[in-house]
Amino acid sequence: MFVYSLSGLQIQGQQSQAAVEMEDNATTARTGVYQLLARLLAFPDSDAYTAAAAGEWPVRLEEAAKLLPFAMDWGEASLPPGLSQEAFEAEYLRLFDGDGGAPAPIFGGLNDGDRRQRLEEVVRFYDYFGLTTSAEDPRPADHLSTELEFMKFLTYKEASTPSARLQASFRRAQHDFLERQLAWLPGFSAKLVGATPLSFWHWAATTTTAFVTADAAYARAQCA
Repeated sequence: MFVYSLSGLQIQGQQSQAAVEMEDNATTARTGVYQLLARLLAFPDSDAYTAAAAGEWPVRLEEAAKLLPFAMDWGEASLPPGLSQEAFEAEYLRLFDGDGGAPAPIFGGLNDGDRRQRLEEVVRFYDYFGLTTSAEDPRPADHLSTELEFMKFLTYKEASTPSARLQASFRRAQHDFLERQLAWLPGFSAKLVGATPLSFWHWAATTTTAFVTADAAYARAQCA
């Protein structure tokens, strides 16, 4: 049974959303992977660190992806023995979110054109579906984790509606968002190469890019 809850985004006028259970299927598998990747690329909390140190992240993704409609290799990833949570967090900030200019900024608007324009575009996507960034879990609208949360929302809506017409509408929205707002990911992953990243964060970025690229191809075929 897949359990869905929204984080990083919220329904406008609603502060929190209760978890919802659904029967597992190919679409909820996509939702589950997006849910995990959004957590993976957010600023790491203690659970993220503990899972990374134990090498659990690929296992979690593989479990969520069992019913995916396409193949994925999640690889292996863990932390060097003895690496502290503080060092893990510091490396995230250095690579993705440093005040002095990160080598691989985790914000779409800093990877693809004018950031103000990109922020306006992504906010319009959220607003159209009645969403806004969360006050409880504040992140910029173009943060990769927030954009992955939006893909989680769209795939959940496809899975949960009984209407074939609405399902098709949510599939088109997924296709449009993947093509227009997440096409910056290959460049994002490439920027890490010259930054001598901790191998875990390199795995996280390249794995996310590989999944989004494969899912974009799947969504494109579904809308053809």
